[in-house]
Amino acid sequence: MFTINNEEWKVEFTNPRNPVFLRGDGTYTIGMCDNNTKTIYIADYLQGDMLKKVLCHEIVHAAMFSYNVILSIDQEELMADIIATYGDEIIEITNKVFKKLQLF
Repeated sequence: MFTINNEEWKVEFTNPRNPVFLRGDGTYTIGMCDNNTKTIYIADYLQGDMLKKVLCHEIVHAAMFSYNVILSIDQEELMADIIATYGDEIIEITNKVFKKLQLF
């Protein structure tokens, strides 16, 4: 369980053929964020860096839902992918630069 903007979210690991992963085009995904149940579903075979990336991607969706950030589906997916892929590096650089700025 975790909280974003006073909304409680949970993470559930489940079979990758669970219908929650079924997309409109008939393909399956490996992660899904359901705003109605406040649940992030993750395929139960994921581990390591891939698990972290998918989890981060879905938490970005949860944050957008929790803060009522309204984007097109394409924009939302792009933002989640950018943060899940490059977020650690961006935050690390920001912290280093900010720390240096505090010296002045």
